[in-house]
Amino acid sequence: MLKHHKFISFCFGLCFVLVMQKFAQPVPIFRFLLPSFLVYAGLVAIYNRWYLKKQQKYNIWVIVRFVLMLFAAFGIFLNIPSPGIRDLFLIFTVLVITLSEAILTNSAENVLLNEILIIAFGIFFSLFGGYWYAPAYGPFYLVGVFLAVSLLVRAFYEPTPLTEKAKAANAIIMGLFCGELFWVLNFLHFHFSFLAIILFNLFYFCLIINYYYIFQTLNFKKITVHLFLIACTSILVLLATPWAVIQ
Repeated sequence: MLKHHKFISFCFGLCFVLVMQKFAQPVPIFRFLLPSFLVYAGLVAIYNRWYLKKQQKYNIWVIVRFVLMLFAAFGIFLNIPSPGIRDLFLIFTVLVITLSEAILTNSAENVLLNEILIIAFGIFFSLFGGYWYAPAYGPFYLVGVFLAVSLLVRAFYEPTPLTEKAKAANAIIMGLFCGELFWVLNFLHFHFSFLAIILFNLFYFCLIINYYYIFQTLNFKKITVHLFLIACTSILVLLATPWAVIQ
């Protein structure tokens, strides 16, 4: 079974599409969609646990990271209004899930960082979108941001030389920080996609700066470069955001 891991990875990506197409087209039927997705995510987690143990590289945070990726993809899909864009997103999701599953045991720094950033943006986009369409569930989205960011950051810091307590403390602090920003940003009358970009940029800046600090490679040049990238991204997205007078 190990030698067929790449094929199984593709099957997992395809199964995500099948679940979404079956129970979320043309509109989501949540009484079927949510249980089906949870069963799918659980089966993927069980397989990944078995696969990592066979490879003698078992780490619970690798599994947590991959499950968070599935939830991020699930949330993004539900917040895309156009059927055509949804279909394109599902094709992209097959590629991302297949690749991420195929290189599950790869612990390269650049691969890990890219995965974390993709997942983080997906989570922020999903939860801001949820608040946009159903604001009555605001406290649940706030808790979701805290839990998702805490787990994601803890998974990111797993390869670092920090102690277990330090990793947990960093994760909780980032979770509280992003949760507070999520609450504050929802007072701004921008489209939820722009709010997700703002929170994502701030999350990325804090995460990468702290990462440099841990490995004692932080300097003024790196800070300015990342601030410049964040400013450019935010300005471009802000200029592309439609403006309207609120009645």
